[in-house]
Amino acid sequence: MKVILYVFSGTGNTLKVASLIKKFMNADVTVYRVSAKSGNAPSPEGFDLVGFGYPIHAFCAPEPILKFAQGLPEVAYRRAFIFKSSGEGLHLNDASSQSLIRILTKKGYDVTLERHVVMPYNMIYRHSDEMAKQMWIYAKAYVKLICGELESFKRENVKLPLYKYFLANIIGWVETKFAHLHGPMFKVDANKCVECGKCERTCPENNITLEKGVYKFGHNCVLCMGCSFGCPADAINVGVFRFWKVNGSYRLEELANDDSILFPLVPYKAKGIYRLYKKYYREIDEMLEKAGISVEEYV
Repeated sequence: MKVILYVFSGTGNTLKVASLIKKFMNADVTVYRVSAKSGNAPSPEGFDLVGFGYPIHAFCAPEPILKFAQGLPEVAYRRAFIFKSSGEGLHLNDASSQSLIRILTKKGYDVTLERHVVMPYNMIYRHSDEMAKQMWIYAKAYVKLICGELESFKRENVKLPLYKYFLANIIGWVETKFAHLHGPMFKVDANKCVECGKCERTCPENNITLEKGVYKFGHNCVLCMGCSFGCPADAINVGVFRFWKVNGSYRLEELANDDSILFPLVPYKAKGIYRLYKKYYREIDEMLEKAGISVEEYV
């Protein structure tokens, strides 16, 4: 089986999930990163299965993956699936795929499955090492399960009630318009900047330019936070989101291999905000148990 994964990823979380699919799936998997810098995308023709991955933005699919789907050629029939990532497992995120599913269905894609993988936040707040370790270990086990579902041609109803589709559309429209308006509010602190150019190279929307030695941010921003998250000098001011800013890699593989870091944190030692993750991990544990997959294999 040949598989193509079209992935939009700002800080790299969804791309990490795609890398796990490529690793665990018994298939020839090609990963294409959706970006204004990526050039022509591989055609879905010749692939047996098409995957679409994205980070959830304000309970919606981000603009770049929707635009990319709109630009795909129509097909007579092609089996497809969706995988998405976010920093929490709230069921408010369930409707995030509805606009994407509607676009793909009109194009001839048969979306048979969608899955939500929790990964560490790139904004709002920084997860503890214990929580980030749990997220990454569980992501491995869960993606292994997802690959088994895809290989066995599992089908689920991925369409939600019409009112949830309209609600997701409204929130998505507001988030997109606000992101574009807010884009120029991003600034670089010249006293911190080491002039590495990483922010400009990282931006998937070509929204950052260097003019006469000064970094400029335009109106193409989609609030992916790739620039501020990846800045080695923590030099980027993110406007109204400055109190939600998260900077720097979580070193996920290193955390997963560190026996001194508690695992699992949820549900046994979860306190404060992490109590909200109990339902998500309880549901994942049930799915893994039914599939005969032990999360301990990935510790």
